[in-house]
Amino acid sequence: MPWKSLQRLIGLWMGLLLLAGCGGGAVGQNDPTSATYQPTPPQPQDVGPRLVGPITYTVDARSRDVWMYFDFARGSVVAVQDPKTDSWDLTFQRYVIKTNGGDTNPAGQGALLSLAERDFAAVTKVPDKAQFVIDVHPKNRPSSYNPAIEKWFNYSYLANVLAPKPIVYIVRTHDGKYAKMRFLSYYCASKSSGCLTFEYVYQGDGSTNLGGPAA
Repeated sequence: MPWKSLQRLIGLWMGLLLLAGCGGGAVGQNDPTSATYQPTPPQPQDVGPRLVGPITYTVDARSRDVWMYFDFARGSVVAVQDPKTDSWDLTFQRYVIKTNGGDTNPAGQGALLSLAERDFAAVTKVPDKAQFVIDVHPKNRPSSYNPAIEKWFNYSYLANVLAPKPIVYIVRTHDGKYAKMRFLSYYCASKSSGCLTFEYVYQGDGSTNLGGPAA
């Protein structure tokens, strides 16, 4: 190949790499690693039949071997001896998420509904005739056992950054109550990955009202 042709080819290749790098940066254009959080200390406390939130909570899901269980009714990560019988709603391991229902636990009522990208505060109730999605065995589903939440983030291979999408989810809890939530970050205060931070509102009286903070 003539030298000038080779130079043009190298120039074109470098230009493509530069464009790709800009595309990767777009995923983290707000620098998601700057939104970092310390894991919330577990302090389970029954909230009763109240509407609580919005609350920001960080689950330390950095372990690749241990699942971290969260219970909306107690507003905390909780200790679970038997996932089939103990009370919990969502469980996390790194970026993988399960609900207490479906194939994960047929005895639980846990399920999810994705409301796509919308304003969190504007979601004030569970939609009428909502079609909740239950967990299924993950065949080619690396990021979730639940199809409704399997694409909860964007990931840049070039920047090696995971950025949560601004999606609002409705959670049907293990006992048939409701919460709304959105993910805020995947990064710990130390800049390591695996600290899953989300904002939520939970309705403890079993109704579909998710109108905001309790009075």
